[in-house]
Amino acid sequence: MTRTDPVGLLDPATHAWLTWHALPGARLREVDPLPGGFTNDMAVLTAQRAGTAGAERYVLRRYRPSGSRVPRNTCAVEIAVLDRAAARTVPVTAVVAADPHGRSTGRPTLLYRFVDGTPLSQVLADRPASNEARALGRAVGAVLARIGRVRLPRPGVFGDSSLVPAPDGAAPLGDLPGFVDRCLVTAAADGPLSGTDSAVLRTLARRGPRVLPVVASERCLVHGDFNPKNVLVRRHAGQWAVAAVLDWELAFSGSPLFDVGNMLRFGHEYPPAFTTGFVEGFRGGNGRLPADWLRLSRTLDLFALADILTAPPDPAYFARARTVLHRSATDSY
Repeated sequence: MTRTDPVGLLDPATHAWLTWHALPGARLREVDPLPGGFTNDMAVLTAQRAGTAGAERYVLRRYRPSGSRVPRNTCAVEIAVLDRAAARTVPVTAVVAADPHGRSTGRPTLLYRFVDGTPLSQVLADRPASNEARALGRAVGAVLARIGRVRLPRPGVFGDSSLVPAPDGAAPLGDLPGFVDRCLVTAAADGPLSGTDSAVLRTLARRGPRVLPVVASERCLVHGDFNPKNVLVRRHAGQWAVAAVLDWELAFSGSPLFDVGNMLRFGHEYPPAFTTGFVEGFRGGNGRLPADWLRLSRTLDLFALADILTAPPDPAYFARARTVLHRSATDSY
């Protein structure tokens, strides 16, 4: 719901930072909470800057402390990742201003331009025709190939804005069985995961040491949460294009197959032509898919799947993830 009193939604320090530093002299006309952010607070701002005729929209992202099992990037690291991705012509949001350490606002804060587009998840839910789905897949696959062309010094998570992973920064992609065990041990006792589900998850995780060493040394930029809700699309000159890839707080250095597995986690719910186009677009953008890419990508996605199943954001998402778990146990590659 739109707030007609922007100051009522924003604390005084953040309001002052916005109007004095981020958007000097601007008048905030509307502040709308943005749903969907599980780990940070998000809002869409409508502001009219001094000397301009019309209003513009921005997204305000305020970082919350995270106790996640998977390392999350700081505001400063996320800005550096956006800069590196943009240099490779990956469509990302443009940063307007940042208070990366929260010295002015009290919390790490990022302001970037609002991007017009429709979440890919919404377009796919509308069940587009085969040719449309294939075109969407090609556009998304080509952008993922561009992300993978960003090379980093070594694999691992980012310790700071230099984007040089620490020598021991291979987590969370090191020990898959160990990671799954940690997720299961720390899961709520009254959680929805059954004993059978846990056994299936452990069985699938035992693939890790057998198949993942072949991608362990890869050092490409990985989005880490490359799924349809984080990809905005729109039509351009009659063709589908990716308007922006959002939410880079889980980005790290590793194998692009992690993002392949993430995008296709719920592939059985999408038109089959989307997956066909996605693979075509990725390969056409010089993305490398080894012969056993499906097995590798699904195994890599177990890191995310284990986290989701043992700490689900909501019952509906848990049910979808549980379906994927049991499909993976019965599918042959």
